[in-house]
Amino acid sequence: MSCGAVVPAAGRGQRLGGRDKALVPLAGRPALAWVLEALDRSGVIDTVVVVTNQANCAAVEALCSSLGLTVPVRIVLGGAERALSVRAGVEALEPNRRFVLVHDAARPLVTPELIRRAVEAVQRHGAVVAAVPVVDTIKQVALDGRVVTTPDRASLVAAQTPQVFRLDWLHEAYRRVGTGLAAATDEAVLLERAGFPVYVFPGDPENLKVTTPLDVTLAEFLLERRRRG
Repeated sequence: MSCGAVVPAAGRGQRLGGRDKALVPLAGRPALAWVLEALDRSGVIDTVVVVTNQANCAAVEALCSSLGLTVPVRIVLGGAERALSVRAGVEALEPNRRFVLVHDAARPLVTPELIRRAVEAVQRHGAVVAAVPVVDTIKQVALDGRVVTTPDRASLVAAQTPQVFRLDWLHEAYRRVGTGLAAATDEAVLLERAGFPVYVFPGDPENLKVTTPLDVTLAEFLLERRRRG
């Protein structure tokens, strides 16, 4: 088993007032630091590629150097859209990797245990996505706000990262999707569109994505609680 990780960290954080989500301080440390340490401690990742933007490249390099990680980390520049950034990270991986794990820098509450579950699941299925049950009732609405339908909540899950794929499947998905790549919201969508079966495995309700100021407050509370515990 050989699994590399790609960490997209090039987002601009528009809903955070332009603050970079990867470097936003949480419980005294940048979000990216929490992610990298979880990957390092998982014991199932043998290389990491962090994808950043030009403005933050020096800060990301300094952060990675300061953490004392045992897993080698490479830093590359991303593209204009998330999917393009992830592809840049995938292309920077050594071609002999069997699997690639993708995890957003904006999900700093990922745990080594969740990463290990992800890599275990991908060995059974080839393409897996962390997911949690939807707890709210979901309404599909028309453009004018009229409710069109209410899907059965029992069949719905909320996708998270980590997502892990056979590297050869992901490369083939890139080839098949072609110019539609930039519009993809995650890599699981690419594999689905390319015809590969994608499975879910149990995620973690605390594995939230830091997108808004409220998320920052909640993430800091949870990280401080973990540190004290």
